[in-house]
Amino acid sequence: MEISTREIFEALVGITFTVLMWWVTFSIFRRYRDTKYLPALLVASGFFALGFIFAPILTMGRAIMQEWPEIAGLVGPGAATWYRISSIIGGNAFVIGLLLFAIFTRQVFRPGSAASLFYVIFVGIFLMGSSDLVFMFEDKPIMITWAARLEIRIVYVVGNTLAFGWLAYESLSRWIVYRKRLEEEKELDPLVVNRFLLWGLAGISYVIAAFATLPFVPYEAIQPFFPTLVLNICILAFAILSYLSWSPPEWFKQVIRKGEPAQAGGS
Repeated sequence: MEISTREIFEALVGITFTVLMWWVTFSIFRRYRDTKYLPALLVASGFFALGFIFAPILTMGRAIMQEWPEIAGLVGPGAATWYRISSIIGGNAFVIGLLLFAIFTRQVFRPGSAASLFYVIFVGIFLMGSSDLVFMFEDKPIMITWAARLEIRIVYVVGNTLAFGWLAYESLSRWIVYRKRLEEEKELDPLVVNRFLLWGLAGISYVIAAFATLPFVPYEAIQPFFPTLVLNICILAFAILSYLSWSPPEWFKQVIRKGEPAQAGGS
């Protein structure tokens, strides 16, 4: 069995994404256990949905589509029932994870705002509209039917842009404000300030990844090279930026704090 460079790269991205999501999830859940801070629970649950449900199912689905197409329904009468069900679970775990990030954004940056509540509901409608659930009864492999209609891909891009574009805007805006105050207010932790920057950049990377899906070809297991490359690079960037935002290694903390010890407010 010959494995292409592309398949190796996609597999490495999938493994790296999954491992980093696991690490970040455990790290934030531990923080929530100690602080009982609701936003920590929300963002950890979002990472859990992506890392423990969506990513493993997606990785397994890709392998099955490429190596055992008859199981996935790429050949023969249709996708196996277990494959379709697992794909539906994975697709909707993805949607729920993204919606939890939107709720997290509201809870941190716009708590109590009626406008932000309606915005989250609006985001949820678009995300659910791009869910694999709408293709539940199609005689096609569910893992790739979300790309079957251009309108569904557009709804997917809009939902992602609304969720992560908002996240990026709020985070980067807060970073700009805190960065200006960092020199004057010694109680501000540079690591916490830097988290707003990294989390905002993570949001931008996911928006770009969503737009990269627009040129995808319906019902094809292997998609065009360039948009797939952009998608994988942006997904990898999101995973690394999330890791550095929420569970940075000690060497990174030292770099950001310029060798200074942790301050009140912690990481």
